Amino acid sequence: MDGTNKELRRIRITLIVIAIFILFETGSRTVTVDYDPNNWDSNLIHSKMVQLGDGYFGVLTSDKDDTYQYMKVYYFDKEKKEVIFINERDLITME
Repeated sequence: MDGTNKELRRIRITLIVIAIFILFETGSRTVTVDYDPNNWDSNLIHSKMVQLGDGYFGVLTSDKDDTYQYMKVYYFDKEKKEVIFINERDLITME
């Protein structure tokens, strides 16, 4: 048991040294995020996903007035696990 106690003591000392090193090393870094939620571009295009059934889905894109203009139709193949682009529709001319 004497050899086991010495080994456990060495492990405890090593863990204490590592903990002190990590404590002082990570405390010196400062992370800043330059994000202002009030400063956003109102001309961004918004997208919305719509389920069409049987593995098909569409992505509606709108302009700043939230008028949907285009829909891209995709198909998800479950066997190959990939998304296939089918076509793009102009919703204004479809009316």
